[in-house]
Amino acid sequence: MTERTLFTQQTGRRRPAPRASHKQRENDVLTWPGAVVASRGTQPSSQRMATTKSSALNAAALFTGGAFVGAALYTVARSLVQASIAKTPKSQVKLVEAPPKAPGPDQDEQGLYVAPVESDAASMYDVCGVMGQPYEPRSAIPAVQPQDTHVDLGTDTTLVSDVQDLPNLNKNMLTLSLLVMEMLALEYSGTIFTYESSSTGFGAFCESQHDKRVIPMQTRAGAGQAVVGFVAGQGSSGSAVPNSSSTVTVLTNAAGFLAMGPSLATIPADNTDLVVHVSGINQGMHDDLRVANDYASALSTAAMLSDVGYEVVLSASRQEAIDVAHYAYTRQTKRAFVHIFDGAYAACERSVLSPPSSKVPEPCTYTGPSAPATALVMPHGAMSHRARALLLSLPPHLRGKVGIVSVRRLGSWDAAVLRRAVPTSVQTLRVVEEAFSSTDGALYADVLESVLSGALRGVRAQSLVLAPGQALCPEAWHALLSLAAEQAAPLSLKDVLARAAAVQVPDLMPFSNSHLVTFVGTDAGVSVPTAELLARSLFDASKYVRMLSRYDNYAAGGAVRSDVLMSERPGVDVPMDVLARDGTSHVVVVSEPASLLPGYRVLEALRQDGTLVLNAANWTPEDVQGALCAADKALLASKRAKVVVIDAQGVAQTLLSDSKARGTAADVAPAVLMSSVAAAAPHLGQWVPHTHQAQPVRTDGWSTTSDEVPERQTLSYNGVRANTALAADGGQVVRASWALAAWQLMFREAYGLEEAALRPDLPEKTYNVRVAVNKRLTPLDYDRYLFHMELDTTGTGLRYEVGEALGVHGWNDEHEVSDFVRWCGFHPDELVYVPSVTRPGSFETRTVFQTLQQNLDIFGKPPKSFFEALGKIVESQDEARWLRFISSGEGNSTFKKLSDLETVTYVDVMHMFPTARVTMDWLVKNVEPIKPRHYSIASAQAAVGDSVHLLIVTVDWKTPHGSPRFGQCTRYLSALKPGSMVTVSLKPSVMKLPPLDSQPIIMAGLGTGAAPFRAFLQARALKKSQGIEVGPMYYYFGSRHRSMEYLYGEELEAYLHDGLLTHLGLAFSRDQKKKVYIQHKIIEDGRQLVKFLVPDIDGQEVKDGDKGIFTLCGPVWPVPDIQEALVQAFSEYGWGREKAENKIAELKDDERYVLEVY
Repeated sequence: MTERTLFTQQTGRRRPAPRASHKQRENDVLTWPGAVVASRGTQPSSQRMATTKSSALNAAALFTGGAFVGAALYTVARSLVQASIAKTPKSQVKLVEAPPKAPGPDQDEQGLYVAPVESDAASMYDVCGVMGQPYEPRSAIPAVQPQDTHVDLGTDTTLVSDVQDLPNLNKNMLTLSLLVMEMLALEYSGTIFTYESSSTGFGAFCESQHDKRVIPMQTRAGAGQAVVGFVAGQGSSGSAVPNSSSTVTVLTNAAGFLAMGPSLATIPADNTDLVVHVSGINQGMHDDLRVANDYASALSTAAMLSDVGYEVVLSASRQEAIDVAHYAYTRQTKRAFVHIFDGAYAACERSVLSPPSSKVPEPCTYTGPSAPATALVMPHGAMSHRARALLLSLPPHLRGKVGIVSVRRLGSWDAAVLRRAVPTSVQTLRVVEEAFSSTDGALYADVLESVLSGALRGVRAQSLVLAPGQALCPEAWHALLSLAAEQAAPLSLKDVLARAAAVQVPDLMPFSNSHLVTFVGTDAGVSVPTAELLARSLFDASKYVRMLSRYDNYAAGGAVRSDVLMSERPGVDVPMDVLARDGTSHVVVVSEPASLLPGYRVLEALRQDGTLVLNAANWTPEDVQGALCAADKALLASKRAKVVVIDAQGVAQTLLSDSKARGTAADVAPAVLMSSVAAAAPHLGQWVPHTHQAQPVRTDGWSTTSDEVPERQTLSYNGVRANTALAADGGQVVRASWALAAWQLMFREAYGLEEAALRPDLPEKTYNVRVAVNKRLTPLDYDRYLFHMELDTTGTGLRYEVGEALGVHGWNDEHEVSDFVRWCGFHPDELVYVPSVTRPGSFETRTVFQTLQQNLDIFGKPPKSFFEALGKIVESQDEARWLRFISSGEGNSTFKKLSDLETVTYVDVMHMFPTARVTMDWLVKNVEPIKPRHYSIASAQAAVGDSVHLLIVTVDWKTPHGSPRFGQCTRYLSALKPGSMVTVSLKPSVMKLPPLDSQPIIMAGLGTGAAPFRAFLQARALKKSQGIEVGPMYYYFGSRHRSMEYLYGEELEAYLHDGLLTHLGLAFSRDQKKKVYIQHKIIEDGRQLVKFLVPDIDGQEVKDGDKGIFTLCGPVWPVPDIQEALVQAFSEYGWGREKAENKIAELKDDERYVLEVY
């Protein structure tokens, strides 16, 4: 469509037409320059109806039916409007004010808009959209919403994400015990005080209900005083009057409980309806901020409160926690009550729970053999839970000598109760507990008093004190139990830890009859949603399931490990962190492996004969081969692991594109990944749908040993939820500052940035290389631009194999990006904090210009989903209707025309529908990232050293309307000058040298398909120069003209003269009247080629070194003709077609007939 302009009489200069008001548009006709429009009918002017854009398009579309399908959108839209106009009698026609204008360079003969040939800002951006809407000069608008540069603690988020689907407490449920306890608190309490819910998650659900009964507490000591004051007055001016229930509930953690203890001790315990639930979790005890239970703080405070009459009950497991909570609210006798539970592990675990009961907790419980000589006495909780489970790990000769006494109630100590719980054979009681010093353990004082009182005759009491938050690993517990069974002397923690270093705990999985699936990925990825979906699917299939997610907020910008444990029936209740150790997972699913595998120990979780599922964007089995280091391959080979790969996001996007289903790829990806996991794991497939299968990765050639020892960290457990500093905004692009950019440079580990990574947002390992040579190979007056490029890799550590491809991470044209930035109204130098679209969970600070030039493929071809997304934000109803049509099934022909013939880009589509005001956040979510373009490497590193050679042809064409189009990366590379820096990565290829130097090689290259064979020749030439015998090399090369495109011709002639190249078959298709292609040359030498491929075709005995390979690189079109040429060659030996084709298929399977086509 032509430019909509108004002309001034004085200067003749043009200026954009002002946008008409809504009222003016109702009374105006279409006013394109040079066009005529008609009023409808012959009524008086007072009754005359105007022709609007909407009515013209609607009427035309109604009467022409499907006539517009298959035409370019802007052509059709204008044609429809003009067709409606043309049918109006000339007597009713009136001219617009603007004078007629002859077709210009941006018009075709019909006056329709054609994209300008040159990148001129005025011609590209001051034109009309498809609906005739003129582009207006856009005022500078903020590209993103502002973000403060202070640390965001994410205090508005909640650990309990599934609050809309609350469990039914009257039947079995799959949920968090933490959630159930809060639901019970809401049901039975009149007032609830919460403390530090944002850091521990406990109390977050209650706060999210916006119930006036819930009072968030802000300070520790002050919080205690608030509770005291409220209980004394049963209400406060700042809170609602309690409901019919007078119960006051306090939800806190160990550190808060310690601070509130002195205040709570002033409350009379008797007849006080106060319930204090204490989560043992505390992240402030260790320098690395890891999550742990702080029983030293919780028990010391509880012991003090028990002395003043509080009832104190401890729980260990998930079910016990909700049972104790229910008991606390349904007791007949009201007394101040304290419940301490495992907040670090059990409370964060989703599992199958039974309806809570009101059973009175026993004071002490015993676990172990009937007649042990020694017993460990410890508070009931996470420690005793692990110790009881690890009794199973002891060898038979020790298992009968030691037991565990768990103390579930503190206060009102009764030696007789302990005597009844301890077997009469016990001679030594060893109290194991956490305390602030080695002499003031709360439990040891009570046990020692019982022993000294004579209630436990002949029994010795010993103490082993752990530091606050000191959680023993399974190996240490095994060592402690073994030493306790072997010796009567007091235990030393030093001896326990020394022995633990040599302990290997047996696999406890058989005791729980379970299968373990481990998901590892970044916070913003699909790991947790997929784990939750799998757990829910297994629960719906009536399986016993447990799930624990452990977050490392400081790894790779935020990482998570989610373990899903499944069994047919409940087995021994072993803590999840004891079961989910190295070498125990049946299936390990790694999402975003490029972000995690290089720096973290992930694969060690896999057990023998396990399955590894890699979920990565655009990865193929060949990519896996290149991404895994030698140590990883050796580890997997030694475990006899099955390895598969899938792009769940890509599969989800394809499913959505092929169907009319609503939703996003992020919504569907977890289901795709779960289905792939079920297909790869037979024990899951019988209960979980498995319609999507991952691609298998060949591991038969991997060695089981490796000298490589990569430096990697173990994922820590330092968060009970995702990294809120990055995830709180839901992945939204926000405005950054130079301060934030400085933080990322100074604290790279916290933001998941590698020191040496040039582009840390990319999934591949990238290298920063320098252009050394950029030389055109074809004449300047020739219509094809082929060039040879050499990249200097000195100091980068880049190492490649013969036949591999180099991925070049190209940039968009800076002038076109500047035009688009100006058109959008963005400030090019504005800093934005961008979530990486190729590496979920990774963020980077870039300018708006950098993001559009280097990250987003705005000049690439948009999918249908882009039209649908754009239709939701356009202001024009006409544009919205057109976009809905194109993105629907009925618009397939129009979309195909736009995409395949007109090859419109994202920017083109936004220009066609200019009433959409896009933001950077919208662009990042709806425009595909720039993907690396891969080029076969035209050199052998052994021959050229620290250098990579490429052979490239620029890609450019014109659409049917004359609009120029360019290959993004070839355009970028062709403009680079020596000294320029380029971001590159490596990709494995099927094009490889044969294993033996004596094997014959048949090479067929068309155009730039000559690149890998130049590397073949260089590698073999080096071997020959070293005195190594090399096999025959036949090379067939094809292009259009010898004088223009005889690529590396001088090198080929030299190799032929030196005898390295046995035969050179050249086919220049346009140098003679009758076109000649390489298949014709292959037919001429067919008999010899078949002899190379099938050396025993004559019946003689052959060696492996005689078996040749056939390789082809180039466009796909000659493949059928080349195969037919080989079939004809086989016929010279008397073979039939079927036998010859079967032999070629067999050669393909043996990787001796290799095609790399595009």
